[in-house]
Amino acid sequence: MAASAPRKTTTRKTTTTRKRVAAKPSADLGIVLDDAAAQAEVEELIADREPLFTVGGVTHTIPKRVPPSWSVKAYNLATEQGEAAALAFAVEKLLTGEAWDALGECETVTPSAWEKVLNALVDRILPDGVLGPKA
Repeated sequence: MAASAPRKTTTRKTTTTRKRVAAKPSADLGIVLDDAAAQAEVEELIADREPLFTVGGVTHTIPKRVPPSWSVKAYNLATEQGEAAALAFAVEKLLTGEAWDALGECETVTPSAWEKVLNALVDRILPDGVLGPKA
């Protein structure tokens, strides 16, 4: 028996109307505070620094502005544990270990210079008005 040629069939087009379902709107997340763009912005903020003091020919710097989270934490420490705790946090965040060591090892730091450095740290992390008016 000879092979038969394939049979041509006509396909029937069916037109069915599909309901279009609207895409679900994404959940409103408000302002996303911890995404990669925010992290990059905070890192850039911290990297933008200005001189605070110089010891032994080495100039030590602090950020020109700090992340608001640092201010919130310093404020909480100041109100819950006192100004010394807020100052310790400011020193840790704003100064490098090398800068803190340089201050401690510099025999010629005067009381007025010491006060200026500490006030600069506190003022940077707790801007005016955060703890109320200064006395």
